[in-house]
Amino acid sequence: MKKTLFILLSFFILATCTTTEWVATSSLGGDKMSPTPRPRGEKLVIIYTADWCYWCKRAKEFMKKNKIVFFERNFDDPNEKKKLKQFAKEVKFTESLDAIPIFIIGRKILIGYSAKQILCELGRKKCLFKTFTTWETPLRK
Repeated sequence: MKKTLFILLSFFILATCTTTEWVATSSLGGDKMSPTPRPRGEKLVIIYTADWCYWCKRAKEFMKKNKIVFFERNFDDPNEKKKLKQFAKEVKFTESLDAIPIFIIGRKILIGYSAKQILCELGRKKCLFKTFTTWETPLRK
């Protein structure tokens, strides 16, 4: 009886571990992921932060509270900054990358923390109007 139960449990664990696989689609893939599973179809979120940044801490708390899966990158690390600039070039983002937190949601870069904008980009909240940051004004386009 115990042997049969052990075999069934082993098979179940093996089957669940091999059915899903995450594959990096850009140069920003990584290994420091928050512990909650990403809802099916939701965009990948990468956040660039620094230890000294108050708004970065608030953003991470917000994403954990709302069960948003995210990868965290250290903005102060030169290698991570180089990857960020390379990705920005890939998606033709021409604005400054000097302020944090920086969010990458799907293939869009957001500068600064705005809970409503994050939920809107993830499709969790319907956006009734477009808000512009100082980095994304209609006059600059």
